[in-house]
Amino acid sequence: MTTRIFKFITFFIFLSGIFATSANAENKNQVVLISFDGMRNDLTRSYVKDGMLPNIEHVIQNGTIAKYSTTVSPSLTAPSHAAIATGATPLKTSIVSNVWKQKDAAMTNKKDAFMSKLEVDPLWVSARKQGRTTATVAFAGANPALGKQADYTIYYGDTWSQSKQEKLQFSDASGWSDTPNSFSPLKESTFQIKVKEGENQKLHVLALDSTNDHKKNYDSFIVTDNKTAKNKAVKPDGWGSLELQIRKNRTSGCWYKFTSVDPSLDDGAVLYHSAVTSGVIDGPEGFSEQIKEKFGFFPPQDDDQALEEGWITRKEYEQISERFANWVTDVSLFIKDEYQPDLLMFYAPQIDHQEHKYLLTDPRQPGYTKEKSKKHAEYIRWAYKTADKTVGRTVKALDENDYLFIVSDHGMEPAHSALEPNKVLKDNGFLVLDDDGKIDYEKSKAIAIPSGSAAHVYINLKSREKYGIVPPEKYEETRSEIIQAFKGVEVNRNENGPVIKYHLNEIWESTVNLSFKGLRENTKSLYGYVTNAKVHPYEEIKKIPRKGKLTEQNAGDVLLMASPGYIMGQGVSNIVKSTTELGTHGGNPDREKLKAVFMAMGPDVNEGKQIKPVSNLDIAPTIYQLLGLEIPSYVEGKTIEALTE
Repeated sequence: MTTRIFKFITFFIFLSGIFATSANAENKNQVVLISFDGMRNDLTRSYVKDGMLPNIEHVIQNGTIAKYSTTVSPSLTAPSHAAIATGATPLKTSIVSNVWKQKDAAMTNKKDAFMSKLEVDPLWVSARKQGRTTATVAFAGANPALGKQADYTIYYGDTWSQSKQEKLQFSDASGWSDTPNSFSPLKESTFQIKVKEGENQKLHVLALDSTNDHKKNYDSFIVTDNKTAKNKAVKPDGWGSLELQIRKNRTSGCWYKFTSVDPSLDDGAVLYHSAVTSGVIDGPEGFSEQIKEKFGFFPPQDDDQALEEGWITRKEYEQISERFANWVTDVSLFIKDEYQPDLLMFYAPQIDHQEHKYLLTDPRQPGYTKEKSKKHAEYIRWAYKTADKTVGRTVKALDENDYLFIVSDHGMEPAHSALEPNKVLKDNGFLVLDDDGKIDYEKSKAIAIPSGSAAHVYINLKSREKYGIVPPEKYEETRSEIIQAFKGVEVNRNENGPVIKYHLNEIWESTVNLSFKGLRENTKSLYGYVTNAKVHPYEEIKKIPRKGKLTEQNAGDVLLMASPGYIMGQGVSNIVKSTTELGTHGGNPDREKLKAVFMAMGPDVNEGKQIKPVSNLDIAPTIYQLLGLEIPSYVEGKTIEALTE
């Protein structure tokens, strides 16, 4: 009898454990964070007010929105995403720009921030180390090529071949297998995709006539690499995809479309194919294969060249960008549902990209007209609407225990002019060119590495740089001379009002705010006339604190940040010139157009509430708190208590 009772109790405890485990799984909190690169706080609010972003409006009504979020300085994509991911500023993460000069290398040798490891653990690594399951998709800084990241990680891979337009001529088909019926004789053509670091891929095109109208009306095409017609036929108004094995165990591919077809094929057809791209996938055994089988290859993000060359229409361009956004969202939500990570972070780039190209709102910008500005605004609205669709799909995938964070890394400002800081260095004898226009390493004391509206100036210091010439005892003197050179730069432009000076948040340690009462140059404006307004184009010129023997960080020795309307250029010919890039960021993050968004919803988050401004540094500690994890000591932000108060 006692034995039976014991067995019954044991069985009851066992069942209770199953039910408890099941209940815990059902009630598990998940945090989902979407970063919309370049999403401006002011534009987002304006579009919501106009009813253009219903899904984001739903999040605001059912959650909490900050008045705005301030990012770090410089307000660039890589440093800002590092701040979101870690809660730490650039001098701790080591991500000081989108690109910087590599140590102990030639002066022009640059390091890509998106291929650089963070110096402190991001959320997805720290939470994983504390026993939580994490996932990232296309999120800046989460590159598995640099070491283990989240439990489930997908990131940008290689671009094996650029996009191209192919003009095809057809002849009678031969040697094909598994061909479908055609009411006109089968026709074929070929073209090659030139592959980086690999053999060119020869592709075959089979033309079919699917209409029984007694006319030559070729309206279906099959593209393959082996003359086996098993691939799906594509109509001229549709898209096809082709997977290619560029390297072993690496799925790559491209999308293609027949943009012009002579139904008789006497004048052939025109085919556009996208870049051949692949992604990097890391996770448990079988995860990579599962993603490839279910979702195919990592698609191209966009294709500006094809649009500019006229190979594709604006509509087709948007289809390419939407495909990328949908692919990232599809994969992210699949991971959420299938693997139930405690933390999922994914990324969308289209807003930033469209604003860089089409933010035409300032009459001083090259090519500005009211009509063109209005047309460009449509492209930017499209990007925000695409983001809104991502939010809508994500909200539908949440359950009552999930938290959703919608954030951006920075905003965007219109740019009317490009500065060339290396021209200033050259004019003042710090940068020396040889007779061929190349940098003379044995004579140059400094170089500027621009990115967006910011530039780091690196002193060519002995014992630190490969070709260093500046003695350590001359370091401070040289740095002061460089600062004075930039303080002396002013240009004449009609700014339609006074020049406003801003005070930067003290995000960089021990910064020095400088006045700008330097020499004035009679520089002509971009429109060919001299105006009366004297403008200092460099808003902030700051010393960056150095450690130890001046060798321990990626930052330059001086940080330059441009005034509103200016972007940093790469050349050495002009102090200021026209710019082809219409939108920029990297400047003072306190400026209105550079402010980012922050909103959240979830089981404990206040509904319909606006809270005071937050910092992107506050996002990581808030997520640590929601997940019940220890906040690392390097985190500089504060938890956003007002979310649940």
